[in-house]
Amino acid sequence: MDLKKLDEKVGELLDGLPEELSASVLEKVAFYKTKSPTFSPEEILTETENLIRLEMLAYLDRRKYLGMYNRQWAEHKIGEYIRKVVASPSKEEKDLYTLGRVNFDLNGLKALNDLGGHAAGNKGLMLFANILNFGATTLWLRDELGVIVITSAEGGDEFGIVITGEIDLREHIGEIAYRYFEEVYTAPSGDLINFRDEHVRENLKMLGIADNVPEDYQFKLSTSVGAALLGEAINKVDVNRENVTFSQMITDISNTLFSLADKRAGAHKSKFKRQLSDSDPILSGLYARMSKEVIHLERELRATRDRIRELEARVKEE
Repeated sequence: MDLKKLDEKVGELLDGLPEELSASVLEKVAFYKTKSPTFSPEEILTETENLIRLEMLAYLDRRKYLGMYNRQWAEHKIGEYIRKVVASPSKEEKDLYTLGRVNFDLNGLKALNDLGGHAAGNKGLMLFANILNFGATTLWLRDELGVIVITSAEGGDEFGIVITGEIDLREHIGEIAYRYFEEVYTAPSGDLINFRDEHVRENLKMLGIADNVPEDYQFKLSTSVGAALLGEAINKVDVNRENVTFSQMITDISNTLFSLADKRAGAHKSKFKRQLSDSDPILSGLYARMSKEVIHLERELRATRDRIRELEARVKEE
């Protein structure tokens, strides 16, 4: 392999990757070239592949068991797509609505962590991640609608997807949000918490709701969903501002897209919680009241009450 062929292969490896990542890798490749013939083109190519794998760690969620990109990668793909739309020679209105962002906020993770421990919480996260990565709704999007779905885990109980393709998503975005919500809410998650477990019952007692939760109760995960389209974000950004670079404009549009989706997810969460209090008050109570802080305070309060009763008993004896 000669250096020209090396450059071609390096270019193929870097195609579609973030600019800052490519720049970092190319800088190191240039350094290795100066050491030729100490490093052969084959050795430089191997080292380039290793460097790319290492640099890509910055774009992966740290929870390896989820196997997902993070928000930084989602932002990169949105920026890349905006550039593609702008560069298109034949621009149509529908092109602005071929990219969508969906925000997810997983409901019930705190209850899983605090009742069943982090093992239960991790199982819940993996279940949710599998739905986003390989579930029926994602397969429907990829196979039937023919769009690209990029999933991301964005810390804690927050997740997202970026949808891109050739179709006008205005006709489908409502159904997309509904399908994901229903798929998560109907997913078999009852085995994530064993309400017969002694430790679980004790935590429920600390909250004062043990009598309200049957031992055969089936836990459910759910998610709030908020979706927004590229065209909506562009309409909210002043694209005619002076002294603003194209890169900054893309960042502003991307941030607005995320903000719109996040705001709608928040509204959906509030609406769902109101409905849940009527349809499943037990689950509503678990979502709302369960936290390590509350359990800890309840335990301290109970211990304090026990000490007070002991002191009162001693006073009476004296």
